[in-house]
Amino acid sequence: MKKSIEERVELWKQFYDKKNEKPLLGFFVGSEYPVARYNAAKSLPEDRALKPSDFNVEEFCDDNDRLFAAHEACGGDFIWAADAFWGIQWMECLCGLPMFCSQASANLYFQTLENFKGDVPAFDSQNEWVQLAAEFLDKGAVRAAGRYPLATTRMRGISDMLSALYGGEKFVFELLDEPEQTREVCRKLADLYIGFSKFQLDHIPDFHGGIGSFYYSNWAPKGTVWHQEDTAAMLSPAMYSEHFKEWDEQLVNSFENNIMHMHSTGFIPLDDYLGMNFTAMELHIDEGGPSAEALFETHKKILGKKPLLIWGDIPEKDLDWIFSKLPSQGLGVNTVVESPEQAHEFYKKYKGKKV
Repeated sequence: MKKSIEERVELWKQFYDKKNEKPLLGFFVGSEYPVARYNAAKSLPEDRALKPSDFNVEEFCDDNDRLFAAHEACGGDFIWAADAFWGIQWMECLCGLPMFCSQASANLYFQTLENFKGDVPAFDSQNEWVQLAAEFLDKGAVRAAGRYPLATTRMRGISDMLSALYGGEKFVFELLDEPEQTREVCRKLADLYIGFSKFQLDHIPDFHGGIGSFYYSNWAPKGTVWHQEDTAAMLSPAMYSEHFKEWDEQLVNSFENNIMHMHSTGFIPLDDYLGMNFTAMELHIDEGGPSAEALFETHKKILGKKPLLIWGDIPEKDLDWIFSKLPSQGLGVNTVVESPEQAHEFYKKYKGKKV
């Protein structure tokens, strides 16, 4: 019998306290690419830069209901959440970068401005993209009607945004050649990030004492923001510590709770992150990347200090390793599945009972 929302929320509270008796297990069903995942995105134009008026929020709310039902059919311990459509490159749009749709790649992408001079706008609640985010959250909350939670959307960290603004790896040379200017850009980006995140949290209703989480379907304590610094993979440990650690600390300490997203295929400043006030950490099992066995010591290191979420299209042999070798307390696993039937089989195998 499927667990009730209340039962699942209680499991998540145990997870954050690292008192859950068994690892939490949930499922991600459907395409990982936003334009393929959301029917409402399939009508977005491809011949010009997108505008906020191109997004029919009510149609995205239809997708929210559909995706919630699809994930509920899979069962498990996780709870699907809606957000301000995470396919939008929100931080880039707030910085004035033009965004386009590619139906072929099922993604939205931005174009870097030529000759970026360090101009980062202050957060403005009346900005048209900010107002679109509010519409997504406000209408999404009405449609959800307490059935499923809402969450902050995908938020790109300071290194990610420097790469977007300067273009690829050019930001590394800017850090070296123009340290004072890039530091000021970092400060402005941190302010923008904090302002936009707090704005979203103000528009997200309480859900059983907490909120949802973007993309990963874990219930989260109130005030949780999902953070990432994927471009840190391009940095050396020394460069991260010198140029970015202070900003990540500022972002983390600006919110009641914060979850850090990480990939396993490149450098991660893990020791720095473990010393920060993160509520939990999420590490992908990336396609073509290290196996669960290869990541064993990393997983144990994280679990020694923080709750750990593992997400990915996880091969069954990796699931076998995770559920047999890793400590249960503070461990949650969300794996891609092709159908509810596959999800039910996994749940019975790894949790020892039906969904």
